[in-house]
This record gives sequence, C-alpha cells and structure tokens, in this order.
Amino acid sequence: MAVLVWLAGVSAAAEAPKSGQILNLSCLQALVAVDEGNLAGVFSFVPEKDSPAAFADLVVRNPKAMKKYLAMLEKDLKEVSGISAWDHEVLAFAVSVYASPLASTLEKPAPRILKRLLELNGVASLTLQEMTSRRSKP
Repeated sequence: MAVLVWLAGVSAAAEAPKSGQILNLSCLQALVAVDEGNLAGVFSFVPEKDSPAAFADLVVRNPKAMKKYLAMLEKDLKEVSGISAWDHEVLAFAVSVYASPLASTLEKPAPRILKRLLELNGVASLTLQEMTSRRSKP
C-alpha cells in the first residue's frame, strides 16, 4: 500500500513540471549572437538573477562563443556607446572565473581576449530602454 501512495506522489510530481519563465531579452540576444539560440528554453528555467553567471560559464568554456559574444558587445558599444547591465554582469563573472582556481580547468584565452573582457567591463552600463532609445535615433 505504501508503494502505491509513493508511486501516486511520484506520478503527480512528474505531471506538474516547474514551468519556465520569460527570458531576459539581453540573454536571448547573447544566446543568438553565439549561435546557441536553441538553449533559450533551457535558460528559461535558470532564475533571472543567475542567468548572467550561467551564460558566462557557457562562453568561458567555448572560445568561439566568447569571440562571437565579444563581437556583439563591440557592436553595441559602437552603436549605443554602452552595453546592457546584464552583459556587464556576464563580463564580471567571466573575469572572476578567469581569476579563480577554476581557470586552470579551462582553455586559456588569448591575452587580447582577456584584455578586452577587462576593458568592456569598464564601459557604461545602460538599461534596455536606454539602448533601444539610442538605437532608434537617426
């Protein structure tokens, strides 16, 4: 009898999965920029406060993705003279990963990549509204 009660509880839990949340637009833009848009569904289950760290973990483990991400940030910097607050958090986490003992388990980035990460971490942080406003000006 106890087994049936347990199975009923397991079945009920399996039928009601935790639903994802709306994905931060900066996160979605970054995923698309690094050709990982297919991970948007996965990232919808990552709490928004943890998404910059999760994305940083993705790019520090994939040098090609890091290059593409930095190219996206360079484009934002050129177009709107800043980067999003979300991207700022990603950069801060990536820099902290490269400065931690975890860095020894990762492929070492080129010195220019690390230098650019540090430089971009120091640029102005803009809200999504400010970025959209600056993009729409002729």
